[in-house]
Amino acid sequence: MIKKFLVIILFFSLFLTACSKIKVMNFVGRSGNWDINYRVTVLDEDSESTNITIKYIGKDPIPKKNSYSIETASGKSSGNEPLTESGVLSGSGHSCDGCSVVQENEDINAIITWDGKSETFKLKNK
Repeated sequence: MIKKFLVIILFFSLFLTACSKIKVMNFVGRSGNWDINYRVTVLDEDSESTNITIKYIGKDPIPKKNSYSIETASGKSSGNEPLTESGVLSGSGHSCDGCSVVQENEDINAIITWDGKSETFKLKNK
């Protein structure tokens, strides 16, 4: 009886997992001064939400002001929130419904500007 119950639970778990369309991708990039993780959660073929974590890894003191821009084939996300005392910015990017979504093989461009300096680099899906 217990074996049948476990088999049924396992079957339904696998069935529900297979039917789920949610896909999570982590696009990462690193430069001499910055480490970025751009997390994209594709909820459906035309719906997604994003989160971003930016960490300052440079040798100079942590900048007080910075701005970033993330450019994908489906759009652009930008912000200029201050970093924490440990040099981290963590926040939600955007979400959309009825939109074009990021593809897993897409190269994403990131631009970070701070203290009169700027770096541009590509984020790759890991």
